[in-house]
Amino acid sequence: MKTRLVSCSILQKKNKYLVSKRPSHKTFAEYWEFPGGKLEHNENFYDAIIRELHEELGIVVQIKDLNIIDNVTHSYKKNEVIIMAVFLLKKWTGTIKARESQTIKWVSKSEINKLNFLEGSKIILERVKSNFYA
Repeated sequence: MKTRLVSCSILQKKNKYLVSKRPSHKTFAEYWEFPGGKLEHNENFYDAIIRELHEELGIVVQIKDLNIIDNVTHSYKKNEVIIMAVFLLKKWTGTIKARESQTIKWVSKSEINKLNFLEGSKIILERVKSNFYA
């Protein structure tokens, strides 16, 4: 079985959460997700989310400001499993900008329900809505 390791981050600011819509040229195009991505060779979950947030959003994150709040697994294909570390982030440096042709927006818990998220993120959404991560 193939395993993919992924880091994602719930960026929270004033009771809103940053979500990102995958660009049309990527796999799972037009689905919403929390920012993040796959670990590269020799990266750990912390290194990957710091790199991904800089690449995707142009922000700088300090490791001391990252908290792993969950680990989620999901399988999109037979013989492939995604293991995702979920971070909660409330502090960063820089201005958030969409740097990879993605659409980004801040949404409330009630607005999240109206977005089409990837299947692997649905448990995270349920936990956000139920204050599991509070």
